[in-house]
Amino acid sequence: MKISLNWLSEFVNLPADPRELGAVLPSLGLGVESMASVGDDCVLDLEVTTNRPDCLSHYGVARELAAYYQTQLRPPRAEVHESGEPAASAVSIEIADPELCARYCGRVVKNVRIEPSPAWLAARLEAVGVRPINNVADVTNYVLMELGHPLHAFDFDRIAGRRIIVRRALAGEGLRTLDGVDRKLDPANLVIADETRPVALAGVMGGAASEISAGTRHVLLESAWFEPTSVRRTAKMHGLHTEASHRFERGADIEMAPVALNRAAALIAEIAGGEVLSGIVDVYLRPLVRGALTLRASEIHRLLGTDAAEGDVERILRSLGFAVQSETPGRWQVSPPSFRLDVSREVDLVEELARHLGYDRLPSRVRPAPPRLEHDELRTKELALFELLVALGYRQIIAPAMLDPAECTRFTDRPAVIISNPLSQEASAMRTTAVPSMLHALRWNLDRGQEDLRLFEVGKTYTRPARAGDLAEERRVLTLGLSGHRRPASVHDTARALDFFDLKGDLEALFQVFDLEALEFKAGGCSYYDARLSGRYEHGAGLLVIFGQLGEGCAREYKLRRPVWLAEIDLESLLGRPLRTPRFRSFPRYPVVVRDFALVVPDSIAYQQIAAAIEQQQVPEIRSFRPVDLFRGGSLDHGCYGLLIRVCFQSEVKTLTNDEIDQFGRRILSALHPLGIRLRHQG
Repeated sequence: MKISLNWLSEFVNLPADPRELGAVLPSLGLGVESMASVGDDCVLDLEVTTNRPDCLSHYGVARELAAYYQTQLRPPRAEVHESGEPAASAVSIEIADPELCARYCGRVVKNVRIEPSPAWLAARLEAVGVRPINNVADVTNYVLMELGHPLHAFDFDRIAGRRIIVRRALAGEGLRTLDGVDRKLDPANLVIADETRPVALAGVMGGAASEISAGTRHVLLESAWFEPTSVRRTAKMHGLHTEASHRFERGADIEMAPVALNRAAALIAEIAGGEVLSGIVDVYLRPLVRGALTLRASEIHRLLGTDAAEGDVERILRSLGFAVQSETPGRWQVSPPSFRLDVSREVDLVEELARHLGYDRLPSRVRPAPPRLEHDELRTKELALFELLVALGYRQIIAPAMLDPAECTRFTDRPAVIISNPLSQEASAMRTTAVPSMLHALRWNLDRGQEDLRLFEVGKTYTRPARAGDLAEERRVLTLGLSGHRRPASVHDTARALDFFDLKGDLEALFQVFDLEALEFKAGGCSYYDARLSGRYEHGAGLLVIFGQLGEGCAREYKLRRPVWLAEIDLESLLGRPLRTPRFRSFPRYPVVVRDFALVVPDSIAYQQIAAAIEQQQVPEIRSFRPVDLFRGGSLDHGCYGLLIRVCFQSEVKTLTNDEIDQFGRRILSALHPLGIRLRHQG
């Protein structure tokens, strides 16, 4: 929002040095992005937050400065010299949808002369970045920048039936807007129409058929209030963002509508020689009613840590437009003005006082600790998970949740949630899988020379509901993406590329954080993984993780120059399990005995089955076991492989004898016998 200091000085007395405003305005919540000289003027570019549409005008900024400097705010001039003919006899206005349009005002100005604007008006518009068009159109823009309320001027002779109807668009209707684009209207769009057709998109942009031109003689001025959500939806649907929509979608001042209309009519009569018909046609179906708020001195002290003088409280609030009535000492009834829709609670009033008292003047105070701290178990699990991933060398990425729906169908058949007004085809659907997002991140890094990658993303996937009107199904997922080397080459060792077991080991490290029972590994992933280098973990009856190397076809499609490993983890199921409770186990005083078992195992038997059979024996003296060698061929039978398992035996109460070790070994072999497993030297 650009502000001319010459223009601003018409409403409030300003300091001689413009740089002072550069320090004052940020303390009031209006950031100054730049300051530039334009001729004999100085123009400030302000950053106005979305909750302060009242400051999107010179008059609104002047109000803030008048309160800060404790000086008088001069109202805008709006002296309208009317003719005898009443405007109500020339035009009729009907609001067919009062939910989306609470107020619509109109004035008629006849016998205008359309010509370039006078130099002073054109210069002011150009100073704040508005291109002059003609005197009537420029007046509506001038009043917009001055008072912050959007207006529109119609060529009155092009309004069929001299009638304005504010309604929703009908199916199949279209409108060519002022930018020359033919737009297909949606029944959700609010339009301004005459008796035959739409003539403007309400709150967004006027229509070309009724625009002011060199041949215009009579003008219909509109000033209205439109429901913010409706304007925002219409503007986004049609890809439009105008000065009018910028203000309406944030909440315009409904009481400013007739004031802005009078100001514009007076200016048009002054510079275009028009004749203003008597009266305003004002259709106000839903008058705004703002309830009074109670403000307590005790609450001011509690929130700000200091007391405010009663005189300062009343002075600040009244200068900002609030109606203040003192009930008892230290207690007020405060009615917010119509232009401050953001003030609805007592704390909002305290914030207004803090802004003008000065945050830098508030005392430093340490608030007392809350009486009770609640433990967030879910957050504790997440932090434990993220800390482990970072310790394993992973870096977190944040990826967009919108993708091309065709891209999602390559990885899943779940129906996508299609966005009704997408910014582009590449972001037209909510993702049903997080795999494409991870692949994009991996490719982006690989293309820039980053070869050794370990990335993770915590995000959501979305599935279209089966029934219309239901909410989409959202599910949190954890996605891992790896590429490159386990270790780089050095003078001491050669490079070691990542493989299936690196990813599998990282997953098993994650599982150790949680108390997971009956976790089962199965070979084989899905269609976009390499069938020989993929697998999945199931917990109970559900799929917990699917992982593996991306298949060659998919890797070629994404132009990935290196092998890529992925893991898709159902984060909600994982976080649904309790954290594993660490338990201290004292160090045994007795020696460990290590025995190796050279086994002949059928090809159909996986190591997981061997481990489960040994664990089911529940022999406390078996402290650990692990595979140390695997071999094929030689003297082994066809359809079998050799596996060397190393078992550690140890007792906590005594030194184990050879006979006891042999007995434990026989129990292990007995447990493996039903699986068709035997010692290699046995027949």
